Amino acid sequence: MKKLFIPFTALLGLAACQTMGNNVVRDTNVSLLSLDKPELSVGDNYTYYRNGSKETLTVTAEKADGFVFSVTEGDDVGCVTEGAGFISPETKWSDCGGSNGTQTITKTGEIWPLKVGKIMTFDVNGTDGKDTWSTTRNCVVEGVAMVTLGTKTIPTYEVVCKDTSNTRTWFYSPDNKWPIKFTKVHKKRGLTENYELDLGQGAS
Repeated sequence: MKKLFIPFTALLGLAACQTMGNNVVRDTNVSLLSLDKPELSVGDNYTYYRNGSKETLTVTAEKADGFVFSVTEGDDVGCVTEGAGFISPETKWSDCGGSNGTQTITKTGEIWPLKVGKIMTFDVNGTDGKDTWSTTRNCVVEGVAMVTLGTKTIPTYEVVCKDTSNTRTWFYSPDNKWPIKFTKVHKKRGLTENYELDLGQGAS
């Protein structure tokens, strides 16, 4: 992974900053080198807080078109998903909040390595046995943001993906394989899921 570069001037003031939440500040003064897509391996663990509850996601298998992920700790233990990971929609899931389903994914464009302004689109067709859907998820590397977790403030790329139902936002740091923060907001109902990487900060 490439090392980041933060201009000294970015540490002096917040003239070009925009507060986006309790612990996120978008900052156009911060420059990051392009960020390669992290490589996953079977056995990798992603421990995070989901709406304040601690969970662990484990890479349990590798397939020709991606990986199998299992929730191995937390409220959703037993949830299994398949997909390419890292922003790509799931292709299959079972026992995830009581839901089982499949999706076919067609990708256009590429945002990896991450660089501000790059775009990627997913055409999605899915079913959960009760409902079927078709949507397009448009993703863009929106900018650079400073994310604070506990006592650590970390420069990240902000990736935003929107479809007809939800807005999903990932924050990626060059120093961490997994996203350090992820949010999902339902457009109509306003329901929000918030995931934050466990860096020892405890539940918020």
